[in-house]
Amino acid sequence: MDSHHSTRPGWARRFAALAGAAMLPTVVACAPPGSGNTVTAPTDPIPVNIDLGTDPIELTLYDGAGLKKIDEAMIAAFTSRHPNVTITARYDPDEVQAVNAPRVLASENPPDIARIIALPAAVANHQLTELDSWADAYGWNELPEEQMAMYRVGANGVRGTGPQYTMASGFTLTGLYYNKDLATRIGMNSPPTTVEQFEQALASAKTAGLIPVMAGNKSAQVTFLVQMMLNSALGQDTINDWVFNAPGATLDTPAGVDAAAVVADWAAKGYFPSDTNGTDATTAAGRFAAGEALFYVSGNWDAATLQTKMGENVGFTLPPAPAGAPVLAMSDPVSNFAIPAGSDDKNAAAAFLNFLRSDAGRQVAVDAGFAPSGTGEVPATAPGSLGSQIQVAFSRLVASGGQVQFVQNATNGMSGTWLPQVQMLVAGRTTPDEMMAAVQSAYEQDLLR
Repeated sequence: MDSHHSTRPGWARRFAALAGAAMLPTVVACAPPGSGNTVTAPTDPIPVNIDLGTDPIELTLYDGAGLKKIDEAMIAAFTSRHPNVTITARYDPDEVQAVNAPRVLASENPPDIARIIALPAAVANHQLTELDSWADAYGWNELPEEQMAMYRVGANGVRGTGPQYTMASGFTLTGLYYNKDLATRIGMNSPPTTVEQFEQALASAKTAGLIPVMAGNKSAQVTFLVQMMLNSALGQDTINDWVFNAPGATLDTPAGVDAAAVVADWAAKGYFPSDTNGTDATTAAGRFAAGEALFYVSGNWDAATLQTKMGENVGFTLPPAPAGAPVLAMSDPVSNFAIPAGSDDKNAAAAFLNFLRSDAGRQVAVDAGFAPSGTGEVPATAPGSLGSQIQVAFSRLVASGGQVQFVQNATNGMSGTWLPQVQMLVAGRTTPDEMMAAVQSAYEQDLLR
């Protein structure tokens, strides 16, 4: 994001903004399924037409203000290809966009394209257009399964399967930044690819008197490490089932507790800054850039700032995985765009969604600091740059089907649960089994289970 904040997805910006109040950001500020208090009457399907013709078409787009930069670039690229189309964007502040969206979607003049955070609720309230007919026409069914799962909602309100409703403008990607000079000092000749190698590097850094991992846990950044271990211990299907609210989904298992125990052990060994619970994400990024730590776990929204401050002394790699296991990494849509049920020109809106995965659209996403939607050649980046490393890593992740969504996004209240839990975990004020039980309990309460 423009500074490293302005390029963050909305949840990350809210995360940093609320950190000062000792609150986790509303990662997605989701409303529970069906909670949008404005229900729209179901609309009849319209004939699909992928030819926009030459007659003037006017569309409107609705998003959070923090994503104005990428949206405007995407609109400019799309309308240069379709000069008869005009798209007028409307933005709400990031912290209220998710709250306002149900009313905007149900208004007398809804937008034609809208960012959707509480996807099951919008579907339950008949506020969105099923996109399967356009998916057939444009070949969206060929998109990676892990991305399509983020776009689908079933009749039972569970994400992952069912009709398609959205398309991402790009993706976030979370992994490990590392300081190359400090890596050389401890004999780390290449970034770790396995959990064992990662733990060896952490121990070596501690022995050398370095901070092994910078983490701004006032902003709950230790959650990233907990999820990395959960990903490794539980696997992709279990994590996605939980985030997508599948019946019976749980993280409170012996393997889940063991994953949390790994991070608790790192904290006990002093691998995090002693003031991690009082350090927010912005400060953590700055301290890592200043050379205080070997690793920094964060996402592509920090890349531009770290590149500027560290030059060639910073590298990026995907999270470590157990030896022989596929790599998994947290990767969410930047804007998950849908076509509201009341859109005046759904065919033109669908053409815009299709553009998001085109080569030109993918380049726009990368130029804005994100990873691209869909598949294809890796968009151009400056050779040898941090951005180039991240795009190559994302391409490898997509090719291996390793995208998983953030556990903070499982319900609208989950971010507020994870924050105190990971803070107490690193402070030794809760145990791994108590933490996982508390997280699972809050999850089930949010879902009224």
